[in-house]
Amino acid sequence: MKEKLCEKYFENNIKPKHLRKFESKTPKGNLIEGYISRKPNKHLGSMVITHITEKNGKSYDTDQFVQSFPKIHYWDERRYRLKEDDESIIYHCQEKLDGTCLIIYSLNDENGNSIELVPKTRGKAVADEHVLEMFKLVDKKAIEEFYKDNLHNNDTLMFELYGILNRHDIPHMETYIDIRLIGAYVDETFLNYISLKCNAELENFQTPDTIFTIEKYPFENSFSIKWCGLNQKLKNYEISTEDTFPTLYDAVQEIKSLLEKINKQYIKQNNRRAIEGVVINGEHFKSGQMYLKIKPKDIEIEAKSLDSVPRRFILKEIQKYFDEYGSEVHEIYQKDETHYIDYVNRQLSEEFSYEQIHDPRTRRRIKKVFMEVWDSKIPPVSLQNICEELVRQNPDATVQELLKIFAKTYPSKKKDSRFVYQILSAMFKK
Repeated sequence: MKEKLCEKYFENNIKPKHLRKFESKTPKGNLIEGYISRKPNKHLGSMVITHITEKNGKSYDTDQFVQSFPKIHYWDERRYRLKEDDESIIYHCQEKLDGTCLIIYSLNDENGNSIELVPKTRGKAVADEHVLEMFKLVDKKAIEEFYKDNLHNNDTLMFELYGILNRHDIPHMETYIDIRLIGAYVDETFLNYISLKCNAELENFQTPDTIFTIEKYPFENSFSIKWCGLNQKLKNYEISTEDTFPTLYDAVQEIKSLLEKINKQYIKQNNRRAIEGVVINGEHFKSGQMYLKIKPKDIEIEAKSLDSVPRRFILKEIQKYFDEYGSEVHEIYQKDETHYIDYVNRQLSEEFSYEQIHDPRTRRRIKKVFMEVWDSKIPPVSLQNICEELVRQNPDATVQELLKIFAKTYPSKKKDSRFVYQILSAMFKK
């Protein structure tokens, strides 16, 4: 089964080991089964739905491919670089919004008719509950209008879900919660920047602001960088350069420096960074569309200069983990206490060396930050109330047995075990 799927839908760019079986319930209660790709390439999060059990009980095999949002790569001279030998080139450097990548697809029945629109993330066939709750607050009229046309039943729309409510490393203080269109897969093709922008205007979608453009015109042998000034948050922090650059790589390095300068100016006024980086929806140097991300130079240097991974980089990846698995974290942890560590290590491997990731200090930070984030997501309940509930549910248990139940039920509150012991002991003395 997996071998056939790899050949039919993934162009043999992934191996059977990269496909993970899933069973998920959609927001409207339909059950779907299939396989999802974990290979960090253009098929990251793409999946094939092989079986549907509708809420009304109707059950049948199906064969629906859903394209996800591809992995965004850093510049790599050997594998991931953009085409630069055309006579005329314009690459748009759009703000890399710091939120959750959300993919919308139509779940289709055996006849190809739409059953419902389903939001997914890269790691899951159906977005986690807390992501769905945020998505409910977003204006979805343009999405619903797009999918009214049955011709789009096999197309996918990719958005960034961002804002104060979905805060990550960069706080978008001007937005409570919203979405921006960052990609689309239409007629079995990824839309390039121009096509995506045109479709966005026609379909009333908002896209991330362009911060810079990198340009080269006929009969010119160098690249220039232009400030666009479209972003309201950055309108008072214009950074520009009159220099030209012999190669696209040199222009990309200059973008890194300009982003660093913007953040330094912004920090002086606001005590926080303004921008995580930019993304180019461009053309791969060999063939096809690709996404390239560029981060500020100081962030790149910080990642390479230390012996271990700093806390804030770990926090970012753990937040992504909770985006993917939020409602399942407790169940996953009970089965595999290292699942989140493996996930974070994979994510960190793009920016950090093996030695940095496997430094004992990094592992300690991962564990500590994970428990802190997990604990922050548990509704605030006093330890006294927790102890009372433990005793009520387990009236015949001893203090030691209750402590074991507490540790299993609230692993993120391990640091409070001593206080729980004291409270339980006092309760048993009464």
